Amino acid sequence: MNRVKKEFPDFDDIEAFEKILSALKSDGFEDHSWHNDVSPCVLKDMGNDFYLVIWIDYKNPDLAEFVDARKDGDTKQFIFGERDPDGEYLQTYEYDDANKLIADVKKVLNQ
Repeated sequence: MNRVKKEFPDFDDIEAFEKILSALKSDGFEDHSWHNDVSPCVLKDMGNDFYLVIWIDYKNPDLAEFVDARKDGDTKQFIFGERDPDGEYLQTYEYDDANKLIADVKKVLNQ
């Protein structure tokens, strides 16, 4: 069983999650979903306690942590960023299009 399905049994966008993970698994991303988090995520260890993290929020904005921000478009369904050793995000990028997210992550990895 995938970790995401165990940790988020009610998650409503397994299709997007599996698409993102499948596209990036060969680049070192792994399912790092944990039920105490707001939503599932995939993560790549970059070494020295730095990580690339992709958060995949619920497709239905009514299930998101920030319902109004999702409904208003202020927050997108997918968030990509680099997390430092203190757990802080250096910069984040938001997407509603999984294909655009995947393409941008691939660009970052190939720099």
